[in-house]
Amino acid sequence: MPVPAKIGNGDDPHNNLYWGAAYGVKTFLSKADGWQKLGCEKNISDTILERCQFAWKDKLTVTADAYRGSRIDQAMLDFMQQAATPSNATKREMVVFIGHDGLMDAQNQPIIEHFPKHARHDKQAVVLACMSDEFFSEHLQAAGSKPVVTTFSFMAPEAYVLEAVARGFANQVSEAELRNSAGTLTPNTSVSQSKPEKSVFGANSQTKPIKLSLR
Repeated sequence: MPVPAKIGNGDDPHNNLYWGAAYGVKTFLSKADGWQKLGCEKNISDTILERCQFAWKDKLTVTADAYRGSRIDQAMLDFMQQAATPSNATKREMVVFIGHDGLMDAQNQPIIEHFPKHARHDKQAVVLACMSDEFFSEHLQAAGSKPVVTTFSFMAPEAYVLEAVARGFANQVSEAELRNSAGTLTPNTSVSQSKPEKSVFGANSQTKPIKLSLR
């Protein structure tokens, strides 16, 4: 669905729909209850325009990267490489992708050939993007990862969904509870018009679970 040019500009993270807009990752986590912005660094590379770290209480640290829109192929490849890398034995990790489902676009299909393969290691993965179960689940499983939150229809990948899943991960809730939290409006925002439905995340489905990506 088309969006206004200002928030759809992938070279402008300050205003971008997924990063600097009201429900973008940087803006939302910077203001959400219980969260602290630890710091941000701009121009990590020509591909990564900004990197921020956030902490939720003393339970979780989130490292979030804002990719240049025209390099969504690299963003997906980096995500898959993170998913294929087993977690450090001393800590729990989840990898999350949030934004446009680039695998729905024909021009990005060649990147699939470079997706890594790995023996099963069960690092949890989440993909908050339209139809992500169809486009990402099998690749994540081939990378050894365990997709726990993915989508079964179109959705608005806004950061309050990510925030709810991140808190659930920090509290070590079950996979079913993670999916349920993704499909329920978080209490620290008054948004109602873009509330995700539980069916988007397969909470009422017997099919494969949803996926998500945090670094």
